Amino acid sequence: MNTNTFGRRAFIKYGLISSLFLLSGCSASKKKLTLRGVSKSFPSEFVNSLSTGWEFFPIKDIELEKFPYNSALQEKTDLIVLNDGWISDLPIKSLQEIKADNIRNNFSKQTSSFLDGLGEEYQKKLLPLAVSPWVILFRNEDSLALKNKNSWEVIFSNSLTNQIVFPNSPYLLISIAQKIDLVNDLSKIKSQAKSFDDRNALNWVVSGRANAAVLPLSRCIDSLVEDPRLSVLLPQDGSPLNWTVLASPSLSPEYFPTDWFNSLWGATYLSRVISKGFLPPTNLSDLRRKNINVPKKYQSTFLPEDSVWNKCWSLPRLSFDQKKDLALNWNNS
Repeated sequence: MNTNTFGRRAFIKYGLISSLFLLSGCSASKKKLTLRGVSKSFPSEFVNSLSTGWEFFPIKDIELEKFPYNSALQEKTDLIVLNDGWISDLPIKSLQEIKADNIRNNFSKQTSSFLDGLGEEYQKKLLPLAVSPWVILFRNEDSLALKNKNSWEVIFSNSLTNQIVFPNSPYLLISIAQKIDLVNDLSKIKSQAKSFDDRNALNWVVSGRANAAVLPLSRCIDSLVEDPRLSVLLPQDGSPLNWTVLASPSLSPEYFPTDWFNSLWGATYLSRVISKGFLPPTNLSDLRRKNINVPKKYQSTFLPEDSVWNKCWSLPRLSFDQKKDLALNWNNS
């Protein structure tokens, strides 16, 4: 009798313990996946379109650390979202290949060209999420005597002498100089500069301390829409492209969330993301046939025609020696 009673109690006891272990295992398996990034560098739609199985953790402000993505590589992180300017600082051995052939097969020629420029070791471990063209932002454009208004040569207008805020990137500026056959006289660009300050370029123009600035379209959208004194130009001879990419730390065991990508560029978020100055890494021709809600005045800037878009370019990743030669070329001009 006592033995049977003990057996029933033991059965119940161990049954409860097993159930707790089972529940604990289910809880662990449902732990949310982690996306990290500097939130100021992309629109809220990038996070809002995530499925409920993901959680976003913002990285410290980009000004506080030389390379803020170090922490993301050291902590539990499934995906990092970052600007292409940081790619060279990503240790390739810390990343794993992102397998998303169904997405990669639909990439545009511009996107494929960008990936080719990264080199074979990086192109399989990074996935372009969005792209924004570099543009010229003007303040009180009608009061400026601008020449060659549809070309990058507009930056040499007399009314912009010592009045343009350029990005602090000799590489990008030299690429623009090459586009207009000015690579042997970089001093001409320097003479037009008010400052080389891409982080604060927008503030320079909005405050009236500069007449123009060169910056990605995505960084000036809010002010462009709200401030009638501002206008923007995407030159007809094309423009450098600013990419937002995804990387997956090698410790992450998860597959790429294709549903997130499809949701971001699907019917719910598409118009909103484009209105923030970002375009998908897929072909743009279908977008022009859709009802994308962007300011009519800037329709051709937010959704460039093929004749302009095909002239845009990405900056290939440079080797150490190439960076050294570029710096010498810029400093000696």
